[in-house]
Amino acid sequence: MKNKKGFTLIEILCVIVIIGILSVIATISIVNLSSKSKNNLYCAKIELIENIAESYGIKYELELNNSNELYNGYKSLKIKVNTLVDAGKLDPDKKNNVINPKDNTVMNDIDIILYLKNNQIKAEIPNNICEK
Repeated sequence: MKNKKGFTLIEILCVIVIIGILSVIATISIVNLSSKSKNNLYCAKIELIENIAESYGIKYELELNNSNELYNGYKSLKIKVNTLVDAGKLDPDKKNNVINPKDNTVMNDIDIILYLKNNQIKAEIPNNICEK
């Protein structure tokens, strides 16, 4: 009786299927991790823009006090992200544009609401997906 060494076709196919399943699981995990990272970068950028807008809004406190516009019951003004770039308060990412890290779109035309709450200037970007 001959002693044959090697793997059978069934054994090789089983290993290939297992490697395929592990590859799919790893790919899905990497894609989810990448998506979460981009979302975290987006939220950090939104928070940065809102903080810069609050400091920028200090010179408009008198105008805010006299404003007839209301946001959630508070006197408010509306500015754009581009206003912060033009004032030199926010550094653009490229070609004088602020770029959304999630989808690489330009954020310059996004509205920022400056409002007075308890005699403090607050800034908020409406309808963003980030929690405060």
